[in-house]
Amino acid sequence: MKKQSFLIPLFLLSNFYCFSQNPIKIIDSLKLELTKSNTENTKAKIYGDLTWYYSTISTDSALVYGKKALTIAEKMQDSIFLAQTLSDYAVALYVKGNYQESDKLYEKSLKIRKSLKDSMGIASLHYKIGNNFYKTTQLDSAMTYYLKALDFYEKKNVNAVANSLQGNIGAIYMSLKNYPKALEYFAKNIVFSKKNNQYELLANALTNTGNVYLFKKDTLQAINYLNRSIEAGNKVNAYPTLGSAYNNLGSIYTNKKDFKRAKEFILKSIVIREQLNMKTELASSRLTMAGIHNQLGEFKKAKPLLLQNLKIFKEEHVLDKLSQVYLQLIPVYAYEAKPDSVSYYTNLYTKYQDISINEKMLNVTSELETKYQTEKKEKEILSQRLTIDKKEIALSKKNMLLWSLGILAFILALLGYLLYNQQKLKNSQLQKENELKEALTKIENQSRLQKQRLRISRDLHDNIGAQLTFIISSIDNLKYSFKLPKKLSAKLNSIGEFTSITIDELRDTIWAMNKSEITFKDLELRISNFVDKANLLSQELVFNFNIKDNISINKKLTSVQGMNTYRIIQEAVNNALKHAEATKIDVVVEEQNNNLKILIKDNGKGFNEEESNSGNGLTNMKTRVQDMQADLNIESIIKQGTTIILTLNT
Repeated sequence: MKKQSFLIPLFLLSNFYCFSQNPIKIIDSLKLELTKSNTENTKAKIYGDLTWYYSTISTDSALVYGKKALTIAEKMQDSIFLAQTLSDYAVALYVKGNYQESDKLYEKSLKIRKSLKDSMGIASLHYKIGNNFYKTTQLDSAMTYYLKALDFYEKKNVNAVANSLQGNIGAIYMSLKNYPKALEYFAKNIVFSKKNNQYELLANALTNTGNVYLFKKDTLQAINYLNRSIEAGNKVNAYPTLGSAYNNLGSIYTNKKDFKRAKEFILKSIVIREQLNMKTELASSRLTMAGIHNQLGEFKKAKPLLLQNLKIFKEEHVLDKLSQVYLQLIPVYAYEAKPDSVSYYTNLYTKYQDISINEKMLNVTSELETKYQTEKKEKEILSQRLTIDKKEIALSKKNMLLWSLGILAFILALLGYLLYNQQKLKNSQLQKENELKEALTKIENQSRLQKQRLRISRDLHDNIGAQLTFIISSIDNLKYSFKLPKKLSAKLNSIGEFTSITIDELRDTIWAMNKSEITFKDLELRISNFVDKANLLSQELVFNFNIKDNISINKKLTSVQGMNTYRIIQEAVNNALKHAEATKIDVVVEEQNNNLKILIKDNGKGFNEEESNSGNGLTNMKTRVQDMQADLNIESIIKQGTTIILTLNT
């Protein structure tokens, strides 16, 4: 089994564009202007600017001014300013690590921007929402939002922001272990940032490049790039990036067993992140420090750090870090001789982790527990022997012949009792070892299953997807290279369109295979992309996807439920567009009687289900419903429309 490091290096995405001057000077200037302002509107705008600039140096101050700005903005009749204030306040929450609240404010701001048809504001929010998805390890959703934003900024030639987005996309490739692609993006970042003297973005790109080399186990290159990042970051006080670079250097020296230097760098990272009040990032640095304590056998120092981090990562739903905390707690409780806690955190680690369990950690756990039980047993035996010696001395003063028999009987009984206890302890120890082995086997099976799913999805994408693309290209070459009869040309067009549809279906299947769970936010994004394409055919179409307040947008379905639900919605929408000639389609998701209810309603021409022949579409829908053990109800009225109700047992 491949061994993994206890300390996984972190990397930081840039959330801010470079300022033309030092943010502290700008803040001082704004505060001076604030003392001269006479109107609430002017104060609100200054509060908003202070929120933005304080986000880079003090999140607590940013949140104070953000709240003041938002209070006034909600009273003003200025939608543009309210949208900007919501966005600035959300940035401060993001930097502090409160991703859930940040996401709520981004969504409110996005709704306003869309109503105003503010394409620049929408692109900016797509960028920031992508950052939230990245931080919560929802990489496919993060990539979707990044690409939407990148498309806009490239078309508008906003090169600085486009360059920053390319760096974030490179970070996603790094998370997916596509290191050549990640280095390609980061190299472009470095060249652009140097050319334009954008030291904050330069420090980010250098840190991310160092992380790639760290993943590739090229520590010399990693140290080189991280030191260069610190040099660039110090020029503009890029504290978030400096905190990440110091933390990663600490991880490197921890792996090198140079714990003195490791602690030095981790402490620098902790100081920076405490000053910025970056809750989640600070927890990551403390997790690294806890790992150092564990490797040094300082389990009492590691435990409070881990329990503190456990609460934060649970609140923020940072599953990869939560998994590391569970792993680090195993040797702590083994040292304390608490096998139930060892088993509990082993099971939690098995549930949340997506890599093979660390053999080294398990070996340490087993050795510590065995050593502790052995020492405990030796002390018990020694205590019993001292007791026996005292009794023998007292009994020797009496009748040796009479008491010798009694002593012999007592010794035999004591030995039997000790042997019984020893066997009982041994059986208990063997049972715990078997539980750990079962947990390891379970983890290995999960890892093999995930690798198999990824291999199949890659094969579908690289082989079948490439072949279908080649078919489309070949058809286009035939049409443009030869003068073909109209019937043949029309037939080729039909084949090309069918192949394009097949590619879309294949991408949806790969999307579902790469996910163990699917949220309704994923479904909304997928359906919206499908409807965007449908809008090209019908400009009059009005489509609404509404998730009721009584259901969480992050409610999860299994990959099978999610894919079948998506296909049923897709088929219903497709039928409404192609056959019912609908101009309005509503998709509503709500929870009733502990069941999940999905309603798809159109205003099309309707049909009589008893008189019409059930086509493949309706048949496929019913088959998918049976696969999910769900219920499907179809209500259609001629010239009034069709309503399809899907009910899932959750």
